[in-house]
Amino acid sequence: MLFKNRGKVFLCLFLSTLSFATAPKDISFFDDKPRSVAKDFYIYEYLKSKQCTSKEAWALLGQTSRMNLKLFHEFAKKLDDTGIKKASDCMSMETPKLLKTDRDCIAIGLSPYEATKLDKKQLKTLATLLEPYNEATALHVLSSIDIYQAMIHGDNDDFFETFNKVGAGYRKEYFDKDIPPEKLNTLAKDTRINQTIQLLITDNKTLHVNKSFLKINANEKTLTHQSLFFLGLNALKFDEKSLAIQFFEKAYKKAYRRFDKDKVAFWQYLVTKNTKYKQDVQESFDFNIYTILMEQEKPKIMIAKAYEKHPFFNEKDPFAWTKLLHTLKDKTPEQLEALAQVYLYGSSLPHFSYLMEKASGHKDHYFPLPYKEFLKGYDNQRVALILALARQESRFVPSAISTSYALGTMQFMPFLAKAIAKEKGFVDFELEDMFNPETAYMFANIHLNYLEKYLYHPLFIAYAYNGGIGFTKRLLQKGVFKKGEYEPYMSMELVPYEESRKYGKKVLANYIMYMKILGEKVSVKNLFDDLTNPAKTDAFR
Repeated sequence: MLFKNRGKVFLCLFLSTLSFATAPKDISFFDDKPRSVAKDFYIYEYLKSKQCTSKEAWALLGQTSRMNLKLFHEFAKKLDDTGIKKASDCMSMETPKLLKTDRDCIAIGLSPYEATKLDKKQLKTLATLLEPYNEATALHVLSSIDIYQAMIHGDNDDFFETFNKVGAGYRKEYFDKDIPPEKLNTLAKDTRINQTIQLLITDNKTLHVNKSFLKINANEKTLTHQSLFFLGLNALKFDEKSLAIQFFEKAYKKAYRRFDKDKVAFWQYLVTKNTKYKQDVQESFDFNIYTILMEQEKPKIMIAKAYEKHPFFNEKDPFAWTKLLHTLKDKTPEQLEALAQVYLYGSSLPHFSYLMEKASGHKDHYFPLPYKEFLKGYDNQRVALILALARQESRFVPSAISTSYALGTMQFMPFLAKAIAKEKGFVDFELEDMFNPETAYMFANIHLNYLEKYLYHPLFIAYAYNGGIGFTKRLLQKGVFKKGEYEPYMSMELVPYEESRKYGKKVLANYIMYMKILGEKVSVKNLFDDLTNPAKTDAFR
């Protein structure tokens, strides 16, 4: 039944994927390209070229899908619009130079964080100058004699526009005081409280403020499941276990994704040792670090294999992938499964796996081994790590492009790809080479050789791969991942950068699974125990 409509689907897809996108030589390249992140990336690259004119930039402006800051600044360089150029310049200007410009420019470019570096006299002058702008809110607070009292006795804007934006060091120095319960619960009615909670509890430097949050009204509808979960962890920090359980119960009810429910239930079990929570995680349809820790008996894992090259689909063409994604809208699970069979080839195995997971409502978890021929000669630990990273980065799709323009199976940022190519002496390297899985794996191996000089544990390597080695070094030197109650799990939950926090957990789960698939014995207990032993994890401590 799955192969019934294969021939018909073949023909339709063949007609739409004949061409392959190379770097644009002129603006005609964009004529037949669908609006997408892939198109945005090529627009970004074209804007940086000398041949792109102002007229062409105006034409491309209306073809973008997502306007990020990178793209905005490149458009600003090409467009003959003084307003756009000014905004770009103001956003990029150093503070001393910025303060010599007009108030419109200062309002665009001066952040509350940068404002904390100015003296009271400058702040008062700027607060008056920028009165018509929202940016004046934080400046009025920061220019006050008693900054804390000005923030506490002001309105919600005074609090959030200051507290959430000044930086962790400034919060610690000036705002680490008790927040009265009545003020706290007024603030809790504002959705911006969720950012405040994440900033405070992941940073964990403000003891008095954090303790104040034990008294927050947990029934406020504005609080997200993530905030309630953080509040539970915060309660545990103050040894308020019964309160933590209350926060976790509310977090579980608000959580929508199964991953998040598993996370909360894992912590409910960790605190209470009630086996009903363990059973809840064990019965989850998801596969994640929590189901691994709770020894889930029968995860729905599929090891997809295929070897032949697809007869017409060009897996290296980002627009072929874009067009495929566009065809998936409103398709039934049965239609998705039928479509998946069209891609059951070695070169399009990632696409098959992606479609099959989607067809199952992400209740089946595919662990393909695509392009494994390019990993020959690597030991199984390195192979497992590359596969674990690739599965999380791109689901192995060779032509994947992220919204930040990370490229290919291993999602290399252009600057890093170029740096590696230059260092290794690769001749005639082009960014499109990153859409070749052989090149992607090779560059990943080179980069991992560098990361593993300083990091020895797959979790910390994952943090560095995602957030950078500098971020990981700072994280580890903050005093996290030490022996203690609820460790190393507490430290894993309090990684301050949300993307890296989630990323690390997912890559570690992938790594454990791929090690098993490759026939390697993995002690999950030892893997987690090692996290609190710096000698086994990193060279920074």
